[in-house]
Amino acid sequence: MKTPGIVRSATLRGRRGIVLFVLGALAMGIGVAGVRALANDSAPQQHVEAEGPATQAPAAPPAVIDPSPSVGPTQSSPSTEPVPDPNALADGVYPTFVRAVDVRDATVTVDVLQVFVGAEQHQAAIEDGGDWAYVMYDPVYVRNENPLVRKLPVAWDVRILFYGWCDYPSRWAGLTELRKEAASSGEGWYYEITVVDGEIVGIEQKVASSGC
Repeated sequence: MKTPGIVRSATLRGRRGIVLFVLGALAMGIGVAGVRALANDSAPQQHVEAEGPATQAPAAPPAVIDPSPSVGPTQSSPSTEPVPDPNALADGVYPTFVRAVDVRDATVTVDVLQVFVGAEQHQAAIEDGGDWAYVMYDPVYVRNENPLVRKLPVAWDVRILFYGWCDYPSRWAGLTELRKEAASSGEGWYYEITVVDGEIVGIEQKVASSGC
């Protein structure tokens, strides 16, 4: 343990050394500023490490633009199903006047009628304002209020019957004769046609008036 006397002696020697250092520097012409610089140089340097570059947040990736067009609400495509013909004839038998026959394309153009017989024949004629004395001898009374005509295809195995004749062996021969009859007899005959799946499969000639 150091005694107070030894500490005091060491302190005095230190101060004496500083005074001598300053006086020597002044004598050499360094001046007060030089003394301060020398004192700073002799002091221990404190090294402060420079901070590294500031850490930057990673840049956001560039926005990616989708080149494909935006998809809107799904639209239903137009229906491709064929529109049914409101004037098409359902399967059945129809009394008609034949207006035209195309033998090559195998089509017949018909005008659908209403045919009355017996008591209904008399009543229909009176309703239409007809002369019963004129029509009473006819086998039927024909009413044709609708001028609509329809062109129908004829089946290849169609059966065509003419009044008092046998049926024709081929479609070509039967349609050829039908064209002649329809052009020459006018409305003295009507024809019952049988329709299946939109085609004429049977044609039968009927008497419309007595001709008297």
